[in-house]
Amino acid sequence: MIAANRYIKSLKEYQSLFKKAKPGQLCGDISPDYLYYCQNAVPKILEEKNAQIPIIIVLRNPIDRAYSNYLNHVRSGWEELSFEDALNAEEERRAANWAHGWFYIAGGLYAEQVKAYMENFEQVLVLLFEEDIVTGRATNKILDFLNLESLPQSLTTVHTNRSGYPKNRLLHRMTMGVLMDELIVRKVKNLIKMTPLYPGAKRIYRNIREMNLKKEDMSPKTREALKEKFQENVALLAKYTKIPVQEFWIDFQ
Repeated sequence: MIAANRYIKSLKEYQSLFKKAKPGQLCGDISPDYLYYCQNAVPKILEEKNAQIPIIIVLRNPIDRAYSNYLNHVRSGWEELSFEDALNAEEERRAANWAHGWFYIAGGLYAEQVKAYMENFEQVLVLLFEEDIVTGRATNKILDFLNLESLPQSLTTVHTNRSGYPKNRLLHRMTMGVLMDELIVRKVKNLIKMTPLYPGAKRIYRNIREMNLKKEDMSPKTREALKEKFQENVALLAKYTKIPVQEFWIDFQ
């Protein structure tokens, strides 16, 4: 992950992010910003590369995406409003030029965003979180799309970055590094990375953090209100992509 105070300004600088990759290793980056800021991203990608560059887009039920986005902010200690209040505050936040990650509704209006890529690039693969990511099918779909060799069936998909409400706020703040100086946390982490203990320590740390999170269901009333906001856009998305997304997003069936 790139620090907030460092921006990639050229193709050469972007390619340098992968210089530590080992021979034969497959790697890449995932940047939701490219989808939301499609009006800026599409011309920039075309400027640096061309229309033949493959584009991969992963979409999730916009209602679940909105709530997951919100819970990620709660987990990180950034969001203090209730989900409903945060939804109501979205227009005010947009007017104040907050980052797109705070736009729980606008971030899920995929239709025009996806259309921008489909109209400008020759190779666009659209995957659905529910149909492809959760089931583990996405990996080989992506490799096939990129004309790369499929992975063995024995390999499994690992889900990370789980979100939720903290059960114990003190433990949560400690595991998220909120109570400690960020520079110190980074130095300790870099030291551990140099030892054989790192994989096991990382696994234990992730388990402790995730065990301290609880997932609360969205209220049916809020879910229904979001359905009304997304309904028309979901229909447009299905039209543009020729993918019957309603079959996989139960709210819109």
